[in-house]
Amino acid sequence: MPRCTPIPVSLTDKERTQLEALVRQHTTAQQLATRARIILAADAGTGVHETAATLQVSRSLVQRWRRRWRERADHPVLERLSDNPRSGTPPTFTPEQICAIIALACEPAVREGVKLARWTHEDLAEEAKARGIVDAISAHSIGRFLREVDLKAHRVQGWINTPRDGDFAERCRDVCETYRLAPERAAEGIETRSIDEMTGVQALERAAPTQSVRPGRL
Repeated sequence: MPRCTPIPVSLTDKERTQLEALVRQHTTAQQLATRARIILAADAGTGVHETAATLQVSRSLVQRWRRRWRERADHPVLERLSDNPRSGTPPTFTPEQICAIIALACEPAVREGVKLARWTHEDLAEEAKARGIVDAISAHSIGRFLREVDLKAHRVQGWINTPRDGDFAERCRDVCETYRLAPERAAEGIETRSIDEMTGVQALERAAPTQSVRPGRL
């Protein structure tokens, strides 16, 4: 049986703190946490076989991430634990654009000032281009984005239409940027939490009159 030669790893105090923070974070992806544990074990002097047995991973995986950690010595901690960039076409649409398209699908179906019976993927694609959300997009891409969030635009119907937030684009950018920075902040021991701002608010009066139940409806 070939012998696994340990690749020595020595961490700075800052690197060790960041790796330990990644392991503690409940939001850290399991794959990333496992890699952090491999490096921490190497720094503690734990051998390849023992690390693999403890973490229930292959010895080759332990060797690979020890090697990559050393090869990426001039990179930030999170990049040293990340997969190599994959080949292929980069993403065409930004998270902000996708959020704007999903928000559009939740609005009343109106295209170029004309009220529609319902949104179709083709109508949403044309309206997204008309509003400048994207330069070009296909109905197929619209359908894919809506399926990913389990949204059926033709079944969205509100009985009180809330005006669109004028600051939607800016707030959307802030939220997307927060999600993008969350892994990097987690590596530095900074937690990112989502909190409902108005959990204690109760409706004291209705904004619209009560409607009677139609026959056959509950």
